[in-house]
Amino acid sequence: MPERNNSRYLRACRPAALLWENRRRPSGFKSHFSLLGLAVFLLLLCPAPSAAVPEAQLPAVFDSTILPFFTTQFKTGTMLGAGGVAIHYAKREISGEQAALVIVDGRTEYTTKYAELFYDLRDMPWSFYIYDHRGQGLSGRLLRDYQKGDVERFSNYVADLKEFIQTVVKKKPHKRLFILAHSMGGTIAIIYSIENPGILSGMILCSPMLQINTAPYPNELARLLTAGITDLGGGGFYVFGGGPYNPAKAFVGNDLTHSAARFALNKKLLHKFPADELGSPTFKWLYESFEGMKKANAGAGKLRMPILVLEGGADTVVGRKAESDFCAQAPDCVVARFPGGRHELMMEKDSIRNLVLKRIKEFITAH
Repeated sequence: MPERNNSRYLRACRPAALLWENRRRPSGFKSHFSLLGLAVFLLLLCPAPSAAVPEAQLPAVFDSTILPFFTTQFKTGTMLGAGGVAIHYAKREISGEQAALVIVDGRTEYTTKYAELFYDLRDMPWSFYIYDHRGQGLSGRLLRDYQKGDVERFSNYVADLKEFIQTVVKKKPHKRLFILAHSMGGTIAIIYSIENPGILSGMILCSPMLQINTAPYPNELARLLTAGITDLGGGGFYVFGGGPYNPAKAFVGNDLTHSAARFALNKKLLHKFPADELGSPTFKWLYESFEGMKKANAGAGKLRMPILVLEGGADTVVGRKAESDFCAQAPDCVVARFPGGRHELMMEKDSIRNLVLKRIKEFITAH
């Protein structure tokens, strides 16, 4: 290993990096001892990264440790998004950071749902940022019936992300800035990156919403039907089969995760914090999402940054082929496939989720 490349292996351990770069070597010191010296520094000064909490321990550890970590380590605030809508956010900024990570979550999600992820990544030298999209979580709801997932224009989601990065995230200087986006958040992050080149160091897209599974209707028929209903004034109605959040929804047959523990934890959190509840989307939301996906797919070739797509092999919520097609168009994109993984890979069973976390850490450390 040439000595000039050692610093990249120390990126995640600031104490060792500082000592290694500023060490004094006696004359005659042979360069081939540098690998041994690097190993000693890592062992002495870099504690082993904390392992993810196993599913079997999650219910107890979440209440005793994870939730208190999130509520005490993260500062919360509110900013104004497009049109003056209140946008709730949370952040954990550290000194000596090596990167900043912005979470752009999916439809129906909320900041506290990501407490476990932040806890599992707490030893990484990264500052963390997350916010609730307009119309969900603790951000301003858009309709009188707050259970309806609605949006005025998909571009407002993108404007909110831009405002969040400009006024909250970039208030502190960062060496490198990454986005980790899930599902609908992926569509938002892609459009943001197309419209704001040169801001991000890289982007991780977890099950990005580039095509929605509209079965039993063909995708194009669903798009035309949605546009027609919206044009006729029905945009504020729930989509067919939709309704308010259902706390009685069973784990068996769900299309999000194989983890009974994480599925139950989400329900428990929504029971504890009912203001985060959100039901099905409206026809207006679906119409705007079709427009957003079209724009995201069309702009793939304009993205000049490293991109990692995390794809669940058993995802039935979004189209997997659309993810592969998008990545093929982007100049610097890799697809990591997880056989058997459902839509929410970061909430999956341990055997899948641990591999997902590994890829996230490797990607950000390498770029």
